Amino acid sequence: MAEKRVLVIGGGVAGATAALELAEQGVPVDLVERDDFLGGHAAWLACKAVDQCLKCNGCLSEPRLTATAGHPLISLHRRAEVQSLTATEQGYQAVVCQRPAYIDPERCTACGLCLEACPALEDGAIRLPRLAAESPRLAIDPEQCLYFKDGRSTVCVDLCPEEAIDFRQEDREKALEVSALVLATGFTPFDPTPRERLGYGRFPDVVTAFELERMLRDQGRAIRPSDGRPANKVAFIQCVGSREVAGNNYCSRVCCGYALRLGRALSGRQGCEVAVFYMDLQSFGHAVDDFLDAAASELRLIRSMPYDVYGHHQGGLRVDYQPGEGQAPVSEPFDLVVLSVGLSPNPANQALAKLTGAGLDESGFLDGTGRDGVFLAGTALGPMDVAEAVASAGRAVEQTLGYLEEMQP
Repeated sequence: MAEKRVLVIGGGVAGATAALELAEQGVPVDLVERDDFLGGHAAWLACKAVDQCLKCNGCLSEPRLTATAGHPLISLHRRAEVQSLTATEQGYQAVVCQRPAYIDPERCTACGLCLEACPALEDGAIRLPRLAAESPRLAIDPEQCLYFKDGRSTVCVDLCPEEAIDFRQEDREKALEVSALVLATGFTPFDPTPRERLGYGRFPDVVTAFELERMLRDQGRAIRPSDGRPANKVAFIQCVGSREVAGNNYCSRVCCGYALRLGRALSGRQGCEVAVFYMDLQSFGHAVDDFLDAAASELRLIRSMPYDVYGHHQGGLRVDYQPGEGQAPVSEPFDLVVLSVGLSPNPANQALAKLTGAGLDESGFLDGTGRDGVFLAGTALGPMDVAEAVASAGRAVEQTLGYLEEMQP
């Protein structure tokens, strides 16, 4: 196996799991990740335990990502994308384009001077790693950095005592010879901006569930972005971008589970009053009845879909909904509204399908058809939770190992 290499595309929890399990079987791996950091969306998941574990599976990610980052048989290609793929007698040749790092991780000591001086830090011009294993690595986002906008700010370059920052770097290409590929390119959260009636993008206290996860991970509590005050009354609105003819006409599978777990965490930790507005509740985990009974005892579960979210002249938000058939509409105040957005296909799937020969299903996710030696893992296949993504990666590894064993020496 050491004479064969596998290319894993995508450094989220599924890609990292696949790369790690292959490497532990003695197979060298090239792991291509378009971001500066590993982990994808799973790296932002917050623990939701109160007095006991709520089995959100967020804790499955970090150990795998940490082990992947330090494994000697895994070559990480960050800020990179596969540009071309050519079949060869031994498998494939992949040409990978790697964007500049701008900050040399070998020189950077994380002294913090660039973070203190950066005039666009709050806009994300300099990014911090999500995993302790990736420290002291920092990253510059050229879309937010003022130097790349108009060349007027080089304060970080001037201040860096290690001369670790260099804006003159350019893209470079490298060719990788591999025997097989694992596609683990993940998903994209649904963008609720076009749903104007729900207020996202118009009112700062309307956030997505993924943004709430980051808030809890970074700050440990739910706050109102408008003023930084604690959110005491929170509404979750389900099926935003899922089960919609005008959006994604399928169930995203994970939204009910993560909303109820987030709601229970807010209730147990902050004493928040939490309401969950839903069409019907789906759960794909184990001990479903016990979980739903516990959620119903701690949260207000309202079987009604709000038709308007708007700001109130005295502050806060108002949610308009009909509490029941034949009942008069209600306008109820909330401090924070959380949109449970669904899982959309990665926009790169169409180009990736052409590149690798993988198929696309009717929703735009990758399917199992395609060239020999190309295998799929995680939410590239469709909506699934972290535990399912890890299991999917394990199946992809089994298939890949079987394929490698059958190849001619």
